[in-house]
Amino acid sequence: MKKNNILRKILNYKEFGLVIALIVLLIAALFINKSFFTFGNISRTLTNNSVFAILTVGIMFVLITGGIDISIGSILAVSGVSVTELMIMNNSIPPIVLILAGIAIGAACGLINGFLVGKMKIVPMIVTLGTMYVFRGLAFVITQGAWRFPHMFTEAFASYAKTEILGFDAIVFWAVGLFIVAGLFLGYTRPGRRLYAIGTSSESSKVAGIREDNVKILAYVLCGACAGLAGALYAANYLTVSSDIGKGYEMTAIAICILGGVSITGGRGRMDGVVIAVILMSVITSLLSMIPGYSVWQDALQGAIIIVAVIVNIANGSLADKRALRERGNRI
Repeated sequence: MKKNNILRKILNYKEFGLVIALIVLLIAALFINKSFFTFGNISRTLTNNSVFAILTVGIMFVLITGGIDISIGSILAVSGVSVTELMIMNNSIPPIVLILAGIAIGAACGLINGFLVGKMKIVPMIVTLGTMYVFRGLAFVITQGAWRFPHMFTEAFASYAKTEILGFDAIVFWAVGLFIVAGLFLGYTRPGRRLYAIGTSSESSKVAGIREDNVKILAYVLCGACAGLAGALYAANYLTVSSDIGKGYEMTAIAICILGGVSITGGRGRMDGVVIAVILMSVITSLLSMIPGYSVWQDALQGAIIIVAVIVNIANGSLADKRALRERGNRI
């Protein structure tokens, strides 16, 4: 009986399909390229995808409320170049201050998005499409179109992303720490639960006395702060920045979120699903880079993943609604 209960729990686990897909992909990796499982490649893969992981957490906050933010790649750029310029102007600024400055700049950009969406009631796609170009233009103005190269960066600043801890770069631990904090925030705090509430039912949340505009502002500020952190860590990790960094990153982050079970209509999404999706996408991109000629298919594959994930997402939502109606009917 206990075995049946355990098996039922496993099969009912919402991310069971993702786990199976990840296992199948890892088995395929054994046949495609055995060097995939070397410690060096695993460490490198996690490092290369840590920025995406951080952005994914940010976009998750917004998607849960039923919104969207396609300006996060541009926020990453303006935060990254701003932090770099501050460091170049005064290399005695403590690196942690630069990281916090990146977060603050990102949060300020998120506040603009949040105000326009929450208070002005403008459609999120229109707002963030506009600010995407505004923030990108601001990044260009800050850099004057010039690149910043490794010799301009201080070792102390680079260490916040590149210092090895247990064989992994520090940027990986920033991403893991953010996953933990965001998971606790969404699952165990009142503001976190309110994000789900307005995404599930705007009308019900109003009846419950929840200020929808304030909650949406919070979601966009958190999203911007994550993008700002990603921008600062991008600069510290790659030691090369320009106004063009982060282009297209928003689509990858959204794809990962949807793949991880975050509903595009709001109200649903779990941190464990997003973590599995980040790992799955990291494995896919790493494998593609190992197959000669196949890396050019990466963008096409991400687009296909978005389409399939949206279809699955909608199907799961319909099944969940039918199940809820059936359970209500049984009680009656």
